[in-house]
Amino acid sequence: MSDIKLITLTSYTRPPLMEDKSRDWVMNGRNNEYYNYITDRNNGSPTNSSINQSYSTLIYGKGLRTSSGSLGAENWARLQTILRPKELRKMIADFQVFGEFSFEVIETKGGDLHSLTHIPKQMVIPSIANEKNEIERYWFSRNWRKYTDVEYTPVAYNAYGAARGSSIYVAKPYVVGAEYFGAPSYSSALVFAEMEEEIANTQISSIKNGLSAGYIIQIPNGTNYTPEEKEEFERQVKKKLTSSSNSSNFIISFNDQEVAIEVTPFPVNSNVHKQWEALQDQCKTQIMTAHKVISPSLVGLSSASGFSSVADEMDMSERQTIKRVIKPKQDFIIDAIEEVLVNYGINLDLYFAPLTEEKIEVKEDTAELSSHVCMSDGAPAKLADSLIELGETLDVSEWTLLSSADVDYDTDDDLYDLVQFATSTGTARPNSKSVQDSKDIAIRYRYVGNKSPQREFCRKMMQANKLYRKEDILQMNKAGINDGFQKGGKSNPNGYSIWLYKGGGRMSENFPQGTCRHKWQREIYLKNGSGLDVNSPLAKTISTSEARRKGYKVPTNESIVSIKPHNA
Repeated sequence: MSDIKLITLTSYTRPPLMEDKSRDWVMNGRNNEYYNYITDRNNGSPTNSSINQSYSTLIYGKGLRTSSGSLGAENWARLQTILRPKELRKMIADFQVFGEFSFEVIETKGGDLHSLTHIPKQMVIPSIANEKNEIERYWFSRNWRKYTDVEYTPVAYNAYGAARGSSIYVAKPYVVGAEYFGAPSYSSALVFAEMEEEIANTQISSIKNGLSAGYIIQIPNGTNYTPEEKEEFERQVKKKLTSSSNSSNFIISFNDQEVAIEVTPFPVNSNVHKQWEALQDQCKTQIMTAHKVISPSLVGLSSASGFSSVADEMDMSERQTIKRVIKPKQDFIIDAIEEVLVNYGINLDLYFAPLTEEKIEVKEDTAELSSHVCMSDGAPAKLADSLIELGETLDVSEWTLLSSADVDYDTDDDLYDLVQFATSTGTARPNSKSVQDSKDIAIRYRYVGNKSPQREFCRKMMQANKLYRKEDILQMNKAGINDGFQKGGKSNPNGYSIWLYKGGGRMSENFPQGTCRHKWQREIYLKNGSGLDVNSPLAKTISTSEARRKGYKVPTNESIVSIKPHNA
């Protein structure tokens, strides 16, 4: 008679939080081990690692930029010394992998902000929350597995906002049921990342073990073993053989026969490779679903699609991914950084420059064009003179700039509905309201872009640096001006639209909107005093969304208005 035991691979469950009231801290699992588990899944799963790296790159893009204008130049220069790009990249990497990040807020002796320095999130744990559910301090150790060693002794820091002086800021989105720690946005796929890793290990092990599916181990005279001896034997075998690196299951049989130890391999299913392939595909699908991957090509994985090329698919999926996945992550990171900066008097409207925003050298396209695409050399200089006449400045004592941003954040209800408000005289009206204005808000547009333009129209517009009502710009869409474009809009089908095509330039199949490198920028001003006078540069800046919160519905414009024709 035999005593048979079946030993299988172990499973993993998330460790519980470990509160230590005597030390006043909370660990993310025993010795903070959950961070190690996430790190292992990031390093061991090819699919998970590829997605995390790709998303981190897309989030950072070309780094932080500001749209605060010239008056924000001093604060922007300060930020360059306060937050270094390499520190920001580390914060982004932590946020993508762990779902949270941390940095030290370092002050000067005088109490000013000196720097924001990344701290690896796995090295930081919170104190137990007080009666107001606030975390007053954070503990830092380079190795929580060895925190009892002198060299890894935990050090306490004030939580940001709890007291003046240098502190630690931990940024984590709200997660239901997670009071102390954040969670990766893809946490539901961690088990599939582990499975992908284990499948790879098992396949390698199976190859090294002669493609065996497992073993039966016959132990002679095993019935004479005491229960303790059997358990010890099982522990030793399990320790040696039950990881995925040693492959599959095995059965130990303690029999009563006086024979040598016998090891019998399980027969191998001829279709086992199809099973592994199906499991691997399932892992990839579940991991990509959790990450909200729109197209596998974006993260370096091949896929079948209706696109003519992988490049086309990547371009389309990147735009959608940035809009639906990356932008919310960028906004969260910026909100955390701006919260600290504002507390030290640094007001900047920050954004991440897109990774694919490229500076392209201007080269006129002289290729032969098809019959349906016409030629045009651009808007004439006399049109610039007429438009500049209508330009204006806003008195800084009367107006405060609320927002200075590209107008392609929205789409227009109907661009040409406002044409009816424009006159045909070309007479300057420096104190006239625009139909886009409200009682306390003035909307104006500025011609921006390449500071060293080639066309005379663009040179004059850039030198004038005026602000324009939308009606004044639309008024310049006169029939007979650059008829070759034939894109004047529904109210002016044969005219050239300065509103849409700016300085124009030659049209071709490569540059269907022309080669001009300028665009219209919308600026929203808030009246400081009484009266609606319209004259001068800008002062402090806040976001368009803040203008909406003040009760003003910001008008929308067609996306092409803010696109440089050369980049269209």
